[in-house]
Amino acid sequence: MFPEIYLKALLDSVRSADALLPNLTRASEAAAARLSAGGEIYISSDRPDFVSEGYVRSGGMMMLHRFEDSEPSGDDVIIVGSSDLDAEKDRALAEKLERTRALVISIGPQTSDLHRIADHRLVSSPLLPDAALRCLDNQLYPLVSLQNLVLLWAFTGELVAALSRDGQMPVMYQSVLVPGARERNASYETRRVHPTHDVPEIKPGLLGGSFLVKIAECVGALLDEAAALQSAAELATETLKGGQRIHGFLVSHFPVHQSGAPGDPGYVERLEIWKGEDPDLDEINRKFESGDLFFFLGYYRRPVDVYKLVRSRNGRIIEVITGAEDQPASTGPAPDLAIDPGWHYTDSLVDVPGYDIRILPASGIVQAAVYWCFVGQITENLGNRSDWKEP
Repeated sequence: MFPEIYLKALLDSVRSADALLPNLTRASEAAAARLSAGGEIYISSDRPDFVSEGYVRSGGMMMLHRFEDSEPSGDDVIIVGSSDLDAEKDRALAEKLERTRALVISIGPQTSDLHRIADHRLVSSPLLPDAALRCLDNQLYPLVSLQNLVLLWAFTGELVAALSRDGQMPVMYQSVLVPGARERNASYETRRVHPTHDVPEIKPGLLGGSFLVKIAECVGALLDEAAALQSAAELATETLKGGQRIHGFLVSHFPVHQSGAPGDPGYVERLEIWKGEDPDLDEINRKFESGDLFFFLGYYRRPVDVYKLVRSRNGRIIEVITGAEDQPASTGPAPDLAIDPGWHYTDSLVDVPGYDIRILPASGIVQAAVYWCFVGQITENLGNRSDWKEP
């Protein structure tokens, strides 16, 4: 069963990251020294997904800039992520980063050329059995990219801790889907750090280590959903064999970029994001035909109007959302199959002593893992694609 194999490999990669905590702490302390002296911090990558996950993100740092938008100097810090997919592209990016003379922290496979110019290297090295790799076109990206995110957020936690030891608390985003969060975030939008705060000095390893424990719990909870993931893929396989299509809404930041990524077999036709976590009803009205499948990889809320439209056309629905017990119960048609991704309400996982919100999000990692489990199992189900009738 592909989901179980894949999720166990992801869980192993999360647990192996614990051995990198000393490296994460050293890198964070070097970065904190530059930031405390007035330097800026940037994020870059060979693909847009890594940057999208870190930039303007619930549980992430408000002071983080995109490398492509600015010209860093030798006083600054750049986090760069690589999936080692295009050596020429990595070399070109490495040359650009090297010219800045900034402190470079690289995250990615050992073979990435970006490690060559980095001051601190955080190596991702997950393993996936050959049988599972074959379901992903022999691409490691679907696993490497997620371990890169695990290291990104663990590093961010250690950077927050290192800055606390310099007496600073960086301003962190709260999920805008939490009531009052937009107003809270807007009140800090011109600040890098809080002018006053109650956060004490945080010991090395505490925040990054807490994130690794919490995200391992999330992946473990998703393992409990492996049978549901397999059932979802079986429903999708039945749809494809019948000549119908799968229309997928993939929530923003990291998951939306998984469609068409290396290893994606292309069974899911991605819908555009209209606003926030809402699909474009007009687009679905144009594209959705009788018997098609709607795969909703969302966040907290069920798109009731979309579900009504799908049901009016004899469509089926797979739903992946989480939520809070105190939210109003969803109304409207129920999905054929629901998968609980199992992260905390507000998305972020880690409590910071004396701070008003949790930091370091889970959803990008968990939702992307759901996507790869789904499409990988469809590939395993179809085997020889000769029995799949193109819609």
